[in-house]
Amino acid sequence: MKIFVLTDIPSPYQTEIFNEIAGDSCDLHVGYLRSADPSRHWTEVKINHESTTLNGGSGKLAHLAKVISDADFAVFNYYRHPHAEKLIYQRANEQVPWCFWGERPGFRKPEWVGRVLRHWKLRPLRLSTAPIWGIGKFAVDQYKREFGSGRTYLNLPYFSNLDRFRVDRSITHSSKHERVFLFSGALTRRKGVDLLARAFEQLAGDHRNVRLKILGDGPLRNELETILAPVADRVQFLGFKGWNELPQQYATADVLCVPSRYDGWGLVVPEGLASGLPVIATDQMGAALEFIERGRNGWLIQANNQSVLLEALREATTISDEDLSSLSSNACESIRDHSLHDGSRRFLRYANEAVANWEV
Repeated sequence: MKIFVLTDIPSPYQTEIFNEIAGDSCDLHVGYLRSADPSRHWTEVKINHESTTLNGGSGKLAHLAKVISDADFAVFNYYRHPHAEKLIYQRANEQVPWCFWGERPGFRKPEWVGRVLRHWKLRPLRLSTAPIWGIGKFAVDQYKREFGSGRTYLNLPYFSNLDRFRVDRSITHSSKHERVFLFSGALTRRKGVDLLARAFEQLAGDHRNVRLKILGDGPLRNELETILAPVADRVQFLGFKGWNELPQQYATADVLCVPSRYDGWGLVVPEGLASGLPVIATDQMGAALEFIERGRNGWLIQANNQSVLLEALREATTISDEDLSSLSSNACESIRDHSLHDGSRRFLRYANEAVANWEV
């Protein structure tokens, strides 16, 4: 089957899953609207699938229009771009199988503004019965509320190569006398790292055996250094690390902290679990809602609430080594069926079902 996917940029995790799908007996062509996002500093992953980048020169849009017409199935992972709108309208007018695949909408406030924008920009989707693939149940539930019950909704989250995060923690983490918390992500308010800094400063006032590693960079760096100044001897700013450097950093921690005020998915959660890290994450993250179970592999807490974050940090600090080891084992087990292969098989199964059940 010929499958076409339109997305924004060749981010490492999307490149990985598309490479896997293309190698899984699938004739896949991916259209990238941009070659890169200047605000991101990801390490590039080699593209091993057929692809076209639309900002790479004239004639590319006409080429992709033909690729879409020739495809048995088209997947649109982006819509807020004039080229994306044009190609979605084209596919919808051809009345052949396609779907929309997206993260949960509704982060930008007020929410009604976003709903109006989607009502306008995704008019072909609203007027059709094309399936919607939500990136996690968090997304599926919201799309159902916005687009009604007259179509198929499926859960297809992001997948990446988690094998590189699987390590022997007894070798990589040497100290049993301290608890090391790790934050990995952009240093922004959306990621909640300011809440973590304030909560950790309180935690460290009561517990000498805690450390915090902050992996990433961003506009809140100076503010965080100010907040954490009283406990600076127990905080390490690691700065930005490339895609391939992340596993070794995860391997030196005990607990991953992901206090996002909002994240449509949040790949850092399955990465941490695959590393054997219990995860503290919020109820406004797709991946946390999908995977985290309090008492089993981490702490699922209310978003934008510093006091409940501090409570989770205290519990993670004071539990026994045996209990922490149990949480770590459960973390690895909870992500066992989230490999690139699992993602590719699910993607292809959903695509085949969409073509078989297509109705004009």
